[in-house]
Amino acid sequence: MARARFLAGQRVEMQALAGELDIGRTTLYRWVGEREQLLEEVFAGLVDDWFAEVLPRGEGEGRERLLDVMRRFLEFAAGFDPLSEFAEREPALTMRLLLDREGRIAERSKVAIGNLLAESAPELEVPENIIDAIEMSAAALVWANIAIGREPDIDGAVRLSETLLDACAPSD
Repeated sequence: MARARFLAGQRVEMQALAGELDIGRTTLYRWVGEREQLLEEVFAGLVDDWFAEVLPRGEGEGRERLLDVMRRFLEFAAGFDPLSEFAEREPALTMRLLLDREGRIAERSKVAIGNLLAESAPELEVPENIIDAIEMSAAALVWANIAIGREPDIDGAVRLSETLLDACAPSD
């Protein structure tokens, strides 16, 4: 229900959700935690969905495919109206959710990047800290700009990811 409300551009309110489910708010909080936790789970699910959406469309091979999928993912996220509308309504919460390095959204993003690396460029031995840096650069250049209503720097995020991956390329 929270996801459906979010996708419809509606505010996700715990009282309204409890009413629709015909349960008390206390029960809802026991099930899903605080509103922020529920929204974080909604966003994390969207990250999974967006990667699944763009992955089959990735072009090229190896590192080029990886960067193409990343670009498509970031473009998809940046053009996702419910996210932009939410950021406009609740910019501080958007920043907390999207930029939390230890949060579910970062976690899911790092898993998706790691899986994409394993599939597209298995020859690269990319340490965990580089995957973290790729996720953080995308968060800083794309998510943060979305959260404050600015144009995301997708090109910058992809270029920085490319530079980080180049550092992991086997030397000849």
